[in-house]
Amino acid sequence: MNLKLPKSYKLFLAICVVAGPFIWLVLTEDGKRRSDLFLLHLLGHQPFNLAVENLRPGLDEAFLLDQFSRVEFDCDDGRHALGERRCAAQIGSFNGIPARRVELYWKDVGGNDEDGSEKGVGLNAMRLDYRERWHALLIDELKTRYGQPRQDIVGERTVLAWRFDGGMLLIPKTLSDDETPTLMWVRQQV
Repeated sequence: MNLKLPKSYKLFLAICVVAGPFIWLVLTEDGKRRSDLFLLHLLGHQPFNLAVENLRPGLDEAFLLDQFSRVEFDCDDGRHALGERRCAAQIGSFNGIPARRVELYWKDVGGNDEDGSEKGVGLNAMRLDYRERWHALLIDELKTRYGQPRQDIVGERTVLAWRFDGGMLLIPKTLSDDETPTLMWVRQQV
């Protein structure tokens, strides 16, 4: 019995073993995304994996930033369009999608809780700048996690919106050429 493989068959197998992963990384969308995530991690950009459905206005700044201790947030006080305090950081990814930057905004919520204690400062908004190339994939991921969004017309633009107990998640349906790709979470107005 001859168990020896022909030389041409071994050569073909060797080429497949070497070229297969390379072709997957370069030619498929999933391979390109994973390559981007790996390179961003090598360059020191940390992931920001956040369960958006758990965001709420009463979320404490120290608690939230402590959950992402490897992400270097830079916080400053001052009047911003979305809040009185902003914490921003460069990131590598958001829930497995290559991203650039996240900004968290806090605002004095005012009033009292049901137990009579003051509400104090709470999360007002989150702005996430992601990479334009992954816009469609991010929308598909959000639809998979949270279901079909509501479509709202704002000016001449269509915005996809998901409503949660504490706020809304917003993303443009299509991007214009001069627009920074942005995903927003804003607290629910009482």
